[in-house]
Amino acid sequence: MTVDERVRQSADPAADGGPGRRLGRPAPLAERVVKALQGDIEAGRLAAGDRLPTEPDLAASFGVSRTVIREAVSRLRADGILVSRQGAGVFVSDAPLQRSFRIRDEEVTSGTALREIFELRLCLEVEGAALAAVRRTDADLKALAHWLEEMDRTKHGADFGVGADIEFHRTVATASGNGKVADFQRYLSVLLRQSVSVARSNTLKQPALVDRVIDEHRRIHDAIAAGSAPTARDAMRRHLLSAAMRLGLLDAGEAGRLL
Repeated sequence: MTVDERVRQSADPAADGGPGRRLGRPAPLAERVVKALQGDIEAGRLAAGDRLPTEPDLAASFGVSRTVIREAVSRLRADGILVSRQGAGVFVSDAPLQRSFRIRDEEVTSGTALREIFELRLCLEVEGAALAAVRRTDADLKALAHWLEEMDRTKHGADFGVGADIEFHRTVATASGNGKVADFQRYLSVLLRQSVSVARSNTLKQPALVDRVIDEHRRIHDAIAAGSAPTARDAMRRHLLSAAMRLGLLDAGEAGRLL
């Protein structure tokens, strides 16, 4: 079966007894096409080296405009999943599943995606704090103390202490002694500045909360300084869950069940 036939079959409700691939109007269409094509690649329906159907055929298959297809293909090319060959078309790259992990900028403003990012932070940063409690150096503790002081000093400044907050979390990741944790935290920190700023602006509506946020970070610092992995896990988990509630991503009941 050719690639074109596979794509057309998946678009035909009668082919598999299920719904067609037409994407409807809700949510960004290009992103939905990206995910559908990624799914085809991961399931082996599009293999390494396969040529994609033509732009008009893809547009007809998905029930979207050629502009949407063009944007989706452009994103997948940027991620190294697809490659263009002049005069031949667009092909699945030789190693499509070895692509780099990416969170797109627009996802940081999406409620569902931002919630997922915070849940990812729970998985990464809670254990990262525990590792930091075991492995931190004197230099790490000095840096953590510095950024904690900066959060307090700049809490009423232009960025409401957001820059110091982000650097504090990056320092915890560095103190974990795991380079991959530190690298991923650096990646996340670029994306998280906006969401941390939103959380901080919500906090500023209740002045007493500003110092509470700083105290959450102080508890993380103190647990790491004391070398207590369980306490560091607990302090980081409580801080991240509180931040998620300040952003309206979790309600108190669900946050309580995650403690």
